[in-house]
Amino acid sequence: MLPVLFTLVIPAALAKPAVILIVLFLIFGRAWGYRRRFAAEAQPPAQRKELGWLQALRDDLWVIVMLLVVGGSLWRSGLLDADIRLPLHTYGLLIATGFVVGIWLAQREAKRRGQDPEAIADLSFWILVAALVGSRVYFILVNWSDYFGPHSFMTQTPFGRIPRVLAIWEGGLVFYGGFIGAVVAAFVYLRRHKMDFLAAADTLIPGVAIGHFFGRLGCFAAGCCWGDVAQSALPWTARFPPESLAFQTFAGRANPGAFLATDHLHTLPLHPTQLYESFGELALFAFLIAVVRPRKAFHGQVLASWLLLYAVLRTVVESFRGDVERGIVLGLGVGTWTSLVIFAIGAVLYARGWQRRQAGLSAAAA
Repeated sequence: MLPVLFTLVIPAALAKPAVILIVLFLIFGRAWGYRRRFAAEAQPPAQRKELGWLQALRDDLWVIVMLLVVGGSLWRSGLLDADIRLPLHTYGLLIATGFVVGIWLAQREAKRRGQDPEAIADLSFWILVAALVGSRVYFILVNWSDYFGPHSFMTQTPFGRIPRVLAIWEGGLVFYGGFIGAVVAAFVYLRRHKMDFLAAADTLIPGVAIGHFFGRLGCFAAGCCWGDVAQSALPWTARFPPESLAFQTFAGRANPGAFLATDHLHTLPLHPTQLYESFGELALFAFLIAVVRPRKAFHGQVLASWLLLYAVLRTVVESFRGDVERGIVLGLGVGTWTSLVIFAIGAVLYARGWQRRQAGLSAAAA
């Protein structure tokens, strides 16, 4: 595992100009995207009109306000008055890689299906925000004492001490929480823009699978979402070092000797559940694009197939997990209970989609 790839140092003299440039780049980059999409949507081509920069900026007002608030907060906090050390965490890099790859694939599929790839890209921004919030909230709810208990509310960062709930680079993001947040954001966005939810979900969900593949690799690098101690000499077990979340959590347990090596240089051999799930998602991605999508018979089939298959995969992986801090209810982890709900939703979606297809075929035959 490699939690930090390298550390970027920004001199104090360049910190404030860098923040200004980043905020301006994001604001005008999104406005450029809006203008481009507006021009492409105008029909017929002879009647196409150009969207002005001012109107494009006005349409994106909420995002602009959010960026200005974040930039202004950094400016007024004094954090930009000294050298800034920014460690590049492998976890964050792989999460970002998964997001970029997933959106790229979704845009390609949207174009192939006659959907608007720019709308898919815009939707993806809100999915990213909602997924980060949802995954963090879910994790905090099942680990409440770790964030609001004695001496655990604040943590040290390159920017000074901040509430620990904001330190997402340390890990602590639950996929199911992110997925729930993403579904809510997608439903609101698609309803507002009068786009078919199930058709868009079929376009997006293979990207979710490949994005999760990268995300779980990031979990392995950070040492979170670890497995239980392996009871047999398996050749693929993992031993996590002291800087990992797994080691630090084990060290804080009442019986650390049951999880740490006698020299305290690493954990005992653990099931690499992060890799189990990562490569399981890679297999699901391949199955969706090679088998399900080419034979798609109704809107929602790709989504329903992933919900069913991922719920099974996650339930199997949960049986090897060792991070009981996530919460246990009636002898089962919270992730297992969530998987049962996800499986039921997938089954209902599939059954209703198939019924609609059969009804359509019967009506056509009549």
